[in-house]
Amino acid sequence: MKLTFVCPELSGNGGTETVIDKALNHLVKRHQVKLVVTSIPANRLWLDVLDPNVEILQVTSSSKLSKLSLLLKVLWQASNDETIVMLGANVIKLAAKIRQIRRRHWRLISWIHYSLINQDIFNPQNITYADEHWAISTPIANQLADLGIEKGSIHLLLNPVTPYTGPLNHPLGDKVVRLVYVGQIMLHGQKNLQELLDGIKRYGNGVHLDLFGAKKDDNLVEKYAKEIGVLDQCTFHGWTTNLWKEVLEEVHPNALVLTSKYEGLPMVMIEAMAHGIPCFTADFSGYEDVIIPSKNGLVYHLGDLDDFTQTLERVRKTDFYSTEVQNTMCKFYDDNYYKRLKQLVD
Repeated sequence: MKLTFVCPELSGNGGTETVIDKALNHLVKRHQVKLVVTSIPANRLWLDVLDPNVEILQVTSSSKLSKLSLLLKVLWQASNDETIVMLGANVIKLAAKIRQIRRRHWRLISWIHYSLINQDIFNPQNITYADEHWAISTPIANQLADLGIEKGSIHLLLNPVTPYTGPLNHPLGDKVVRLVYVGQIMLHGQKNLQELLDGIKRYGNGVHLDLFGAKKDDNLVEKYAKEIGVLDQCTFHGWTTNLWKEVLEEVHPNALVLTSKYEGLPMVMIEAMAHGIPCFTADFSGYEDVIIPSKNGLVYHLGDLDDFTQTLERVRKTDFYSTEVQNTMCKFYDDNYYKRLKQLVD
């Protein structure tokens, strides 16, 4: 089977890139696989991880004309026996229109890695032009159904994580609650780190935050932390290639924290739990497939700082068992994921 995956703008450092690498490297063992990259990623390492048998087509510049030219070429030349999987909603309508003009019958699939609501990245109605839909979470599957898409064309795929067999996380057990954040360092927008810093301010001195990730907004997070007096409770590590090794050996967190306004399926939570780290998270759409309250994490109400501090205190008092936390991630393990993927492709 011919499989063509079309990617929107990606940084090269996120969980979506990891999922693409795993899925395509698995599929290319049995199928003809092509990846179309419509932006120039800041980090190209994820492309180097791909099997050499995966054909990669890339834009020649960051201009809109270069992106459109590549898309039109790929879609215009698509054959009837091809399956095109779109990771960006904005180009699905274009793909459907070109297929209609060309009078072709190739299959068009949406594979969206973000929540369809509470965002201004794309128009969700564009997704309805696809024939089938791979949902990476139950909330996204429900959001697709809310758009009027027939449930029979919606398939819950989830995302994969490789089982971890090394030593699991063990908090230090002192009076300080140690939180770790992994992701883009953004004060506003999706990651909503202002709420995290405000929550730490309200909780008081008994918490320390370690942040891993690239800064996205001219050090606004550091500046704000200093402004409200919590900078000495924060350690900024930057982006690292040995993330979980550093977290386990240097931080020993009580929990990974996410105050996001929305996520598709938060891979960082799954990866943390695979290492025995529970999660303390806002109730954004996207956490439901991962969190089992009091067993592998706790949830607070987004935007409610009183609930943030009360739930954080529960994190401090709860004895999470690393092995139990890790065991809750079995459905995401690679082998189980590849079985679901095979059923959808074959």
